Amino acid sequence: MQAGNVYVYFLFRMRPFMIRYHSSRFVRHALVMLLALPSLLAFSLASAATEAEVGSTGPRLVVVVAVDQLRKDRLTTTMPGGLGRLLRSGRNFVDSSLDHGVTNTCPGHSVIVTGVQPGRAGIAGNDFVDNQSWQSRYCVDDDNPDARVLNGEGGRSPRLLKVDTLGDWLKAEQPKARVFSVSGKDRAAVVMGGQHPDGVFWYNAKARQFTSSAYYQAALPDYVKVFNGPEGFLSGVPATWEHSAGHFRADDYPGESTKYQRTSGHPLNSGELDDRGGQFYYSPFLDVATMALARTVVAREQLGQDAVPDLLTISLSANDNVGHLYGPFSAEAEATLAQVDQSLGEFMDYLDSSIGEDNYLFVLTADHGVADLPEWQLENKTARCPSPSGRLDLYPFMARLYGSVYWRETFPFDLPTDLIKILGNQVYINPAYVAAHQLDFSQIEADLKDHFESVDIIKQAWTQAEIVAGTTEEARLLRNSLVPGRSGDLMLQVYPDCVIRADNTGTTHGSLYDYDRAIPMLFYGAGVVPGNIAGAARSVDIAPTVAASLGLKFPADLDGKPLSLLTQTTDSVIKADHE
Repeated sequence: MQAGNVYVYFLFRMRPFMIRYHSSRFVRHALVMLLALPSLLAFSLASAATEAEVGSTGPRLVVVVAVDQLRKDRLTTTMPGGLGRLLRSGRNFVDSSLDHGVTNTCPGHSVIVTGVQPGRAGIAGNDFVDNQSWQSRYCVDDDNPDARVLNGEGGRSPRLLKVDTLGDWLKAEQPKARVFSVSGKDRAAVVMGGQHPDGVFWYNAKARQFTSSAYYQAALPDYVKVFNGPEGFLSGVPATWEHSAGHFRADDYPGESTKYQRTSGHPLNSGELDDRGGQFYYSPFLDVATMALARTVVAREQLGQDAVPDLLTISLSANDNVGHLYGPFSAEAEATLAQVDQSLGEFMDYLDSSIGEDNYLFVLTADHGVADLPEWQLENKTARCPSPSGRLDLYPFMARLYGSVYWRETFPFDLPTDLIKILGNQVYINPAYVAAHQLDFSQIEADLKDHFESVDIIKQAWTQAEIVAGTTEEARLLRNSLVPGRSGDLMLQVYPDCVIRADNTGTTHGSLYDYDRAIPMLFYGAGVVPGNIAGAARSVDIAPTVAASLGLKFPADLDGKPLSLLTQTTDSVIKADHE
């Protein structure tokens, strides 16, 4: 019986008593209480709803997984594990992509959870130069003592992130909600965790253990210590990583890195102890451990076990680490993605049994893609790079550049790096040095632009003025990555399929082309109608989409928009719509 009906029924049954004793003080007080009862009931019910309304109709747990460097074209519905399950039974936004131009790990993860472009989030790249101090900064570094890495060196926190995240929106509205983040990389874990999570954990290759920062807690939880211990995640790691030859090309292929050898039987847990952390980091076993820790967090923190929704973000890093060394269609990358598929399938099976398939929302995406190995492109006659090798011989080029800057601008007492720095595809000019030596900033900028654009693989060296005033799609994408005071004075755009790597092996990402921007966006579980959805869908839409599915309030000025998860599909592909 509804509360209003109960109240009417109660008054009806009390009517004879009230008529008989209406003059007594007791009855007068009782009447006041009865008249107030609807308001009291409404207040009580509203208070209960405030605590649990988000989780009562929506998922009890949201899991957001980013597979680092995962190109959409590497996924198929025949995959036997979690990736295949998501493709077959989830909501697949088939035209999904990044909507910014600097396609690196830190910016890519920031848009997933913030709903704003990296330029607004303050994430110019994995690294940037602070124009005020002329110091190189890491996107999640923090020198404050309260952000020291536990059992490690340096500091890590989200303080350089200028905005709140999905987890912060959730905790602001539901203080009892629990938010955790797990990754192989510190920058992915920190950015995805947001400003006020309950726990953030990542793998420290030097220490060969998962760690965190004092920003989050004074010490690691006991269950993480056990996970790191003698019987923990390293206890069953073999001496070498063995894998099959793969289906696309020979295991030993030109252009692949020799860092951990080019063929199966890669060193994994052998040789000098100091080398083993790196061996593990560049193998699919990193993702196996990350997923095992994520499952431990769900169990030990009892995520998804009450009406208040919780959030777990996971970033799987091995696909990127391996992909850089060997390329996306190598035997190593194929084996790594197969392990991702298996691990996600096992994790989803665990969620089915522990929380219930209808009680969690699962989101899978990526922070960026990657370029094909240039040698692979040349063999298949698909290369568009004007360089015969598809690569830039970096060290001779940098020697010429710095030599030119030295003789023209900083000779005889200063280093060329006192005036310019290059991080990734961004070139910085030191404003303090320019002012102190009365140099012509515009001339230096023009000289650098000419120098870079004389290189056969560089299509354009964009000045910030060109980016701001530009009307092309390329300018728009770069503008979405532009952070005042943190972005370079020049942004380098290579020609399609060209690769700049220090050792002239392997491959990379960071461009504004489709192979770096076309990423998957898959939703599965509570409140999701399966289907293949065509049309505009961007990773910046993920946070507001999840927030809307939880009934959360979120900032009105986001760059992303909630995507519909409910449209019934009658055709194999229907048009995406923004709610």
